[in-house]
Amino acid sequence: MKEKQISGVNIFKDRDGKGNVFWRVMLGKRFTGGKVIKKSFSTKAAAKKWFAEQHEPKVASGAHYFELTPSQVAEAVDAYKRIDGRAALTEVVTYWLKHACPAGGTRLFEAVTEEFIKSRVTMLCKPTTMRNYRSAIKMLNEEFGQVEIHSIRKADIEDWIAESEWKARTRKNYIVTLSTVFNYAISNEYSAVNPAEHVPRPILEDKPPGILTPAEAENLLAAALDCMPEMAAPIAIGLFAGLRRSEICALDWSEIDLEARTIEVKASKAKTRQRRIVTIQENLVEWLLKAEKKKGDVAPDVDLFGERLKHLVNGRTATDDKPGRPAVVKEWPHNGLRHSFGSYFFGKTKNENLTSAEMGNSPDVVFKHYRAVVKQPDVERYWQITPYSVAKLNS
Repeated sequence: MKEKQISGVNIFKDRDGKGNVFWRVMLGKRFTGGKVIKKSFSTKAAAKKWFAEQHEPKVASGAHYFELTPSQVAEAVDAYKRIDGRAALTEVVTYWLKHACPAGGTRLFEAVTEEFIKSRVTMLCKPTTMRNYRSAIKMLNEEFGQVEIHSIRKADIEDWIAESEWKARTRKNYIVTLSTVFNYAISNEYSAVNPAEHVPRPILEDKPPGILTPAEAENLLAAALDCMPEMAAPIAIGLFAGLRRSEICALDWSEIDLEARTIEVKASKAKTRQRRIVTIQENLVEWLLKAEKKKGDVAPDVDLFGERLKHLVNGRTATDDKPGRPAVVKEWPHNGLRHSFGSYFFGKTKNENLTSAEMGNSPDVVFKHYRAVVKQPDVERYWQITPYSVAKLNS
């Protein structure tokens, strides 16, 4: 006697070898979607009851229910209990896969930074930007290089920063670079979150820019004329035209027009990627006319420029052949050449729009940093610094 209720399901009466009667349930592949399941019961009612218990979850979840082993079913039940209705099991699994098994694969922080640097080279980031990235990433890799990037947490970064003895600006720069690397990782699905995004940035004091006094500017140029004449023109361009160091070191003499009294900062060489024309001031004309060379690069590369500038600033001890020269300043102000120009030019023109146009930044920046920094007598003296006035210092 056989009873067929649903396609792929058989509930029928049977006998064993000893003639004992029992009821058998057979769930075929059409029903399970996979392996055949057989089960025996002493009564028809028990057989139907068991089948109903199997049929109900199948209706709810499909044939995949029967692909689970008993231990997997038990694990799922335990997971539901632990979730306690706060989320669906699929939401929990999706979250875990996203954060613990990133779609882009697991990558060490060091490997991601290597990819990041290559991407920035492809984007044609400026040499100065690339140098800053490489310098910061070298330090970051010492801490996080061998850690899978998706596993780094906000607390890890905060602990690392807290244990350092860096100044506030340095700490902020590292956090910003970390955040940039994590954004790159997110875009490539190596990480689901940016843990550096919400790390508190150190508050920087709003200090006026460090600048040179007219006497210090004269002493610096005098030192250049004395032992590094090739540095006089580049330094003068920084002091009296306000070009950034990277712009000075990328400048060619063909971009200086003494007849029109202009310096062209090409878009490809400007930090802002925007071309600008800088006016050559009266005293700067004399410095450019006195320059030893008038073709090719105006200055050495950025690193060499920095080394030579540092040598001039630090002075020298006396020898049998040459007299000593005192240091220009005790502590060189950050971006001292450009900041000096901004302060003294704004002091001369009282015009933040004109100053910003010359410097290639915004009027707000000029007004915030360069207003009321210098006194008028110093402004007048600064713009009268020429090779002739400086030569008197060496005589």
